[in-house]
Amino acid sequence: MTVRVQLIVTGELERLGLHLSLRKLFASIEADVEFLPPLKTQDFTSNRVGALLPKELATQSLAAKLARSLVSTVYPGRGGKLQANHVIAVDDLELVNADQPEHVLEYFRHAVRAYVDNEFPTTTTRERVYQALAERGSFHLLAPMVESYFFGQAAALERAKATRAPNRFDTARDLEDFEVDDPAYLAPAPSSAPWKTEPRHRHPKNYVRYLCDPTGTQLRAYRETHEGLDALEGLDWAAVLGNEAYSAFARALVDDVADALNVPSPCPGTCSPLTTRKGDGLLRNI
Repeated sequence: MTVRVQLIVTGELERLGLHLSLRKLFASIEADVEFLPPLKTQDFTSNRVGALLPKELATQSLAAKLARSLVSTVYPGRGGKLQANHVIAVDDLELVNADQPEHVLEYFRHAVRAYVDNEFPTTTTRERVYQALAERGSFHLLAPMVESYFFGQAAALERAKATRAPNRFDTARDLEDFEVDDPAYLAPAPSSAPWKTEPRHRHPKNYVRYLCDPTGTQLRAYRETHEGLDALEGLDWAAVLGNEAYSAFARALVDDVADALNVPSPCPGTCSPLTTRKGDGLLRNI
């Protein structure tokens, strides 16, 4: 039986291309899966994730928008139709939260609980919702952002229309601990340069922008919905995750999909202990 997977994403690039790249990966092992067109909602990690909010305020937070989308897709309620067997929400960790992934995950769990407890007044219904979330819902992080993984496949940067080869600080460095040492890129940037946001040396998207337009004069040299989409749609995840000790957040996402399909992971290796499947969490993996 075909397993239907619904992604819920927070970026336009991921909405257009993440399901296509995952479809390509799982087609390579002939898995019987259908990735539905992703749903898109508000991210909550672009700014520093702060302290947990009181429940009455947590239901109004940015994280609550993603929580609401996840819950309503996993448990459409009376009169609603369940479209997917598994629902996976995905957000970028972002550099501003790179030092606190545990807190980001707890913040999201808190938002989910606040939304469920506020939305479903009876204990019986809440128990059904929580059971559905534990069986069919997941939340994963891409670290620090989806463009990180382009640097794991030279052809991805070519598809993004990079005009220069990257100069990474250490080519053996984990992509999810991204850093570059490129003197030209790190030099004072032209005022028009779209890649000058700091910390520049840790910012994968800005480095992609630079590689596509080192002069900093072409504001649309790299567009997520065009060049970024070309890079992501054809991304060779097996190559990107070829080092079994690295990219543990992305590998946890792939492993979660494989488990939902009851097939071996096409990218075995170390998964992040923070987002790997738990069996006893609020969701499948956290």
